Amino acid sequence: MRKLSVLAALAASFLAMPGSAQQAISDRATLEDDVRILADDDMEGREAGTPGYDRAAEYVAGRFAEVGLLPGGDDGSWYQNFELVRVRQARDTSVSIVDAEGNSRKVDYGTDIVGGGLPNAGSGRFEAEMVFVGYGYDRPDLGYDDLSGVDLEGKIALWVYGAPEGLDPLETRILQNQATSRLAERGAIGAIMLWTPELSARIPFARGAAFFAGGGGLTWLGPDGVPGHPVDGVQVSLVASEELSRSLLQGEQISLDEVSMAQANGMAPLPSFDISSRARISFANEIQPALATSNVIGMLPGTDPALADQYVVVTAHLDHEGISRYPTEDGDRIYNGAMDNATGVAALMEMARLLREEPVRRPTLFVALGAEELGLIGSSYHAANPGLGEGELVANVNVDMPILTWPFSDIVAFGADRSNLGPAVATAVSEYGLELVPDPNPGEAFFFRSDQYSYVERGIPAVYVDLGFGNGGEAIQTGFLATHYHEPSDEADLIEYEQLGRFTDIAYLVLRNVANMDARPGWLPEDYFGRAFGGHIAASE
Repeated sequence: MRKLSVLAALAASFLAMPGSAQQAISDRATLEDDVRILADDDMEGREAGTPGYDRAAEYVAGRFAEVGLLPGGDDGSWYQNFELVRVRQARDTSVSIVDAEGNSRKVDYGTDIVGGGLPNAGSGRFEAEMVFVGYGYDRPDLGYDDLSGVDLEGKIALWVYGAPEGLDPLETRILQNQATSRLAERGAIGAIMLWTPELSARIPFARGAAFFAGGGGLTWLGPDGVPGHPVDGVQVSLVASEELSRSLLQGEQISLDEVSMAQANGMAPLPSFDISSRARISFANEIQPALATSNVIGMLPGTDPALADQYVVVTAHLDHEGISRYPTEDGDRIYNGAMDNATGVAALMEMARLLREEPVRRPTLFVALGAEELGLIGSSYHAANPGLGEGELVANVNVDMPILTWPFSDIVAFGADRSNLGPAVATAVSEYGLELVPDPNPGEAFFFRSDQYSYVERGIPAVYVDLGFGNGGEAIQTGFLATHYHEPSDEADLIEYEQLGRFTDIAYLVLRNVANMDARPGWLPEDYFGRAFGGHIAASE
């Protein structure tokens, strides 16, 4: 990446900063001190479950106390402790197909079918009717009403993959992610995705089987001892080979080849119907302890008693990648994670100090999250277990790895356009003299790849504050991602701390405005996120 000359950088900074509108709010020196401490080699890359992470968590807790927050963790402490477990199959899932005459045929696991019990399903055995549900969509507005009037209670749903053309990328990803959830809501206890010739032409089943085999994975263990998972009700999720899929639809209302033609023909609608055969399934999960870690939580009370139960949660992940097994050419093995995400945690702590000095109406939680790098696990745990008694989380403001190596000129606020947080965000950015721009790279679906999504899944409106592509930002951000992202070279000296200060100023103004909103935060009426995730719907203007 080419560096700007000193004169060019000064000129760009002058053009990007309209002067009085951007008077400094945050303490730049404190921000730099916090980043350098969190990204120091002594923290050993802050990997979740390690002494290095624990030292970083202790530092954040001390800073929360220093700025005047109240402990918001377990039993009056600063820490919300949680355990991560790995869910694996204790044995191969057993599947048999039972025809209308009661004849049973066992399916070869690993060859004809893969998958298994969902993480929170434990072990079980059942026999159930099967129902073909097309693409499994409940979107009549898109021409797909596959689940309307279909009885799935206690049954196994057979479905096929499909991605509607021309749909918003975020909505497409949600439709795909929530396939099992839609079936669970209608009472299904199992789901089997059929592999069609159209899908085989793009991805051979053997390759797909390697991805889907085993199920499970790393997740949090709830206070009740049950592994966390976003789907309740469905016990098993399986994928059938093309050969087995063809057999399951043989003699039914529509053949696998006809299903495949519908897929290839712009996702032509498919019928839903009962299958004449049944499935007998047994499965068993094994829960293996993985590691223990924590979120660090501080709280500020609000000033408005009428809003005392409406908490705004501000998040930034504290963990990073730890220590590499393989040193770089200069012998460096530590993933310091300065940009990712010591910057976000430093901003979080400074936002807490500023809000302590200028109290807002709603109570505010400041959460330095653990286990983000392992799959947004710390935020998923906190969103499911906020520990607020009679209170509830109503909005999330998330900060994750702003790339602060140049004088940025615009702001992206992922998710703000989906809820009534939008005007609060826009006013904050405008007040600072910058431009609020749409997601410049929607195909990357960044909204799903940081901690705010854990809160969105729980129906909580969220905004992920980041930088746009203005003033050369696209090349600069791409250069950082290609060179330093998740590399030992992500060091504190890369950061321009004046830019971190400017970013923190804006994030603080966003938080202040959201916490002071007259209306309760909620999804915009008719916006898809409200239908997809539930939660409060804002009143129409």
